[in-house]
Amino acid sequence: MEAKDKMSKEEFTQMLQLIKRYITTEMDQWEMWKFDTDRSRMYIDISMIPSQEGCEDAYTDLNHLLEEN
Repeated sequence: MEAKDKMSKEEFTQMLQLIKRYITTEMDQWEMWKFDTDRSRMYIDISMIPSQEGCEDAYTDLNHLLEEN
């Protein structure tokens, strides 16, 4: 992927803010999404608990990107 195609830090942060807003206002307990990209089919699982295969320590904490300025 060329550098010009990559998301900026601001775009990534905005995506996280919108996902957080969706989770806060629309989601019940989990969401499971899929869609096709040029590279592959993508699967996204969002839930209020860690996946059965992992523990909380396996996740990257992104709270610092969601802090209010």
